[in-house]
Amino acid sequence: MNNFLYDILNNVNEGIVILNEKLEILIWNTYMEQLTEISSSEAINKSIYEVLPGLNKEYFKSSLNNVLLNGFKMFFSAAMHRGLINSKHQLNLKISKINNNNEPYLLLEFIDVTNQFARIEQLKDHVNKLHVLNEELKEKEKTIKNLAYYDSLTGLANRTLFYKFSEKFLDNAKRNNSLLGLLFIDVDKFKCINDTYGHKIGDKVLVEVAKILTKCTRKSDLVARFGGDEFLILLPHLKSLEDYKAVALRLAKEDNKILNFDGIQIKLSLSIGVSFYPNDGETIDEIIFKADKAMYVAKNKGGNNVYRCDD
Repeated sequence: MNNFLYDILNNVNEGIVILNEKLEILIWNTYMEQLTEISSSEAINKSIYEVLPGLNKEYFKSSLNNVLLNGFKMFFSAAMHRGLINSKHQLNLKISKINNNNEPYLLLEFIDVTNQFARIEQLKDHVNKLHVLNEELKEKEKTIKNLAYYDSLTGLANRTLFYKFSEKFLDNAKRNNSLLGLLFIDVDKFKCINDTYGHKIGDKVLVEVAKILTKCTRKSDLVARFGGDEFLILLPHLKSLEDYKAVALRLAKEDNKILNFDGIQIKLSLSIGVSFYPNDGETIDEIIFKADKAMYVAKNKGGNNVYRCDD
């Protein structure tokens, strides 16, 4: 090879190695010296396996022989074959056959992709951070949504969410000519509980009431805290005006229940008013108004009672 060709190979930005058919190194360019920290003088005329023992593996030997015999081109990716020559560099390897004066030679091209690997790792790290950030944003979004639609004390639907769903249930009842029931529930003597034991105990009573209401209703029912000590239960898909009684009876079993908080015993008592669409109104507000009136009738009868709007 003349000096001009050597100059060209020494200015190529990849490691160039040329082997004879005995797999002895004939050319070892400058870039290869930088990659391996092995000088050309140390490599020339030596077996490739002696200079680069990392290639002394059966599948590499088989590949080199196949290229020599059949002229196939082979490619080994850095992703699949880490540390081809050392641990500092990630290299793709291309193997080709070249002929000169009917003599076969092997051309090995070592392409340094270390920077690309580093960028890929940075990208993966960035994607992972974005994933974590996205999960955090989802959690914050969920928290914000909960603040917007759920009562912070009891975890029940708040007034906003109640109206959002009740309008859909009402539209469905109008389309299907079906009944929609509503229970308006008030904790008897709640002001007295707050005044006597303080708001902390009062809050615990409301939390317990929320648990009881949820336990006594169907999965399809909507339980909401309407405000203060007032709760609503929306009963969709009723087949008759008497169907509300199943829920009312379960609630009645909880009436006069003794609640214990830090040694303080409080007897739970609920006043419940009942109304229906279409009997008692065409809008949610009309149905709530009628159930509220029925609840006050129950309360005026001494509480611990259920009263239907048209009783």
